[in-house]
Amino acid sequence: MMPQAPPNLAMETVIEPASIKVFGIFHLIIAGLGSIATIFGLVMLQFSNQFSKLMTMAPPGTSSGASSQQEQAVIQYLGETRTYTYMTSGFSIILAVMLIIAGIGLLKKRESGRVMSIRYAWASIAAKVITLVMMLTFMMPATTRYNEAMFSSIGSGMGSTMNLVTQISQLVGLAMTLIYPIVVLIMMHKEKVKTFLAAQPR
Repeated sequence: MMPQAPPNLAMETVIEPASIKVFGIFHLIIAGLGSIATIFGLVMLQFSNQFSKLMTMAPPGTSSGASSQQEQAVIQYLGETRTYTYMTSGFSIILAVMLIIAGIGLLKKRESGRVMSIRYAWASIAAKVITLVMMLTFMMPATTRYNEAMFSSIGSGMGSTMNLVTQISQLVGLAMTLIYPIVVLIMMHKEKVKTFLAAQPR
């Protein structure tokens, strides 16, 4: 009789780690949602003037002076953050394309899908670092000016409070977006994933 491989070794060779298919699906879902959000944001940016008027429309019977001041604050804010928005949108589109390629590769059980997933993760982390620098340099000062203008008529430190809340929210939101690429890095370096995909036909 021909020598047989140990049963445990045969099972490890055949069984596909569930994380491969799971992350393949997650990649495509996240890429799709990210693309929709990016397109929506860019479309809204093109109608920023109309959007600012809707945001600051004065109630019937009230003075339009405060409304006009707030409208100017919105227009100024959107103008100052336009470059930041275009930059982050560009990052999102590039990362979405990488995720789609990686997701399809993983669903097809290709080693190239794992490699692209790792490239996406590092590219995403690098994009977040650049975004943080831009946020601290441009976004937060613009947000401060916006909140001061929007809440100046209220007084009682409301502008400062809203500014603090807004900036903390921005930083927390950015930190949250680091979770997925870090998890991808960890999972795509798992030995079972590497061994299974390396054994697949190319």
